Amino acid sequence: MGSPAAASEGLLKRAMVLVFIFISLHSAAQEPYVVAGNVSISGNRITHQKIIRRELKFKEGDTLSKAHLPELLAHAKENVFNTRLFNFVTLDTTIDRRTNRMNLHISVIERWYVWPIPYLQLSDQNINAWLQTWDWSKLTYGIDFTFYNVRGRNETLKIITHFGFNQKFGFTYKIPYINRKQTLGLGFGADIDLNHQVAVNTQDNQPYYFNSTGDYPKQLTYAFGDLLLRPNIYVVHTIRLAYSHYYFQDTVLHVPGFSLTFSNNQDFATLWYQYKNDHRDVQYYPLHGWYFDLEFNHSMPFSLAHNSYIKSMFRRYFGLGGRWYYALSMLGKLSLESQQPYYLQRGLGYSREFVRGYEFYVVDGQHYLLFKNNIKFAIIPERVTKLNFISTTKFNTIPLALYVNLFADMGYVYAYRQQAYGLNDVYIPFNSLQNSFMMGYGLGLDFTTYYDVVISLEASMNLMGKPGIYIHFIAPI
Repeated sequence: MGSPAAASEGLLKRAMVLVFIFISLHSAAQEPYVVAGNVSISGNRITHQKIIRRELKFKEGDTLSKAHLPELLAHAKENVFNTRLFNFVTLDTTIDRRTNRMNLHISVIERWYVWPIPYLQLSDQNINAWLQTWDWSKLTYGIDFTFYNVRGRNETLKIITHFGFNQKFGFTYKIPYINRKQTLGLGFGADIDLNHQVAVNTQDNQPYYFNSTGDYPKQLTYAFGDLLLRPNIYVVHTIRLAYSHYYFQDTVLHVPGFSLTFSNNQDFATLWYQYKNDHRDVQYYPLHGWYFDLEFNHSMPFSLAHNSYIKSMFRRYFGLGGRWYYALSMLGKLSLESQQPYYLQRGLGYSREFVRGYEFYVVDGQHYLLFKNNIKFAIIPERVTKLNFISTTKFNTIPLALYVNLFADMGYVYAYRQQAYGLNDVYIPFNSLQNSFMMGYGLGLDFTTYYDVVISLEASMNLMGKPGIYIHFIAPI
């Protein structure tokens, strides 16, 4: 038998070991950092796991601050959702207290990826202008076949088939990643555009069209190739080389200002670059975050029709507390030529670049500034409705939200008052909204749901004293 002293010494050692283990476990529980452990993914029947993992800002073995962990996981969820591949994304974490490792499980519900979408193009610059005439005689119709997430790699194939008054046939293909690090991508496409209707100038702040029911007064053949660089989750650089071949009939070529040359065939190449930095929480209808892009467009020196410009946009989204939100955007364009052919010149009034309240007008010019802002309130914050009579998860779980917003927009387009036409001193009439401050304000209602659907109904007033009610299918900002 051992001595009492030896027994006491053994008991002391065991006590010290227990105290050490207790301190270690307590320290681990209070540890301000965790180690990223295993990442598991479920629900991705088509999508490759590497496409999802690319959107995470951490990898297995990284040391993560517990204080920043909620924000890090929120961004991870937003980034995966903003791939536009999933209707819903859910993140669950578990922390092993013994190893201080955080395991992450990502559950996704994939979207429907094949969309034969009917195409309808009206004869006017936007749907609100067309609603003034309801002219169906110049309708362009067809189907855009879009295949998302091709091969499960987030590749997109789009096939364009448009018939009717104006016709267009072509395709585009985008491959976001071609290297193992998923930082390089490619895009390419081509199309042919045949137009019975051509906008030849702007009169009284309205596009004036030349129409032909026989031949096509304008024909365009276009091809492009893109190089995509995505060094991190939020930044994308795009470099595009494009070739365009235009054919114009003499009738439109002799409209003052439409072209800077009388050549029926006009060929040129274009170099286009875009830098994009996107930190929005939900890209199709953001409530928090910010977005910035910068574009540079330049036609090649041998081009007959130069169209060089610099363009930039900034958007910011805030939560004001509770259900209140604020958003603003600033857009500017600076053309590098004082004389541009009309068929390449674009100011405000096209696509989503317009002052709300001026939807019926186009304001062409070389340079412009546009400022938009609105305060919104969530009447119905986003909620999820389950339709049990639909079996597929791609359609039976529907997010819905409804917002009311108060807005005010301001814009200004600078246009040179005289533009020479070819070698002759023929000048283009000036439109009243050019070189004039524009402002529109009003009240809007936005409805959002899945598959990036946004429907906006807005009532506005402009500085011309003309009220209007307009509908849009994009987020206001």
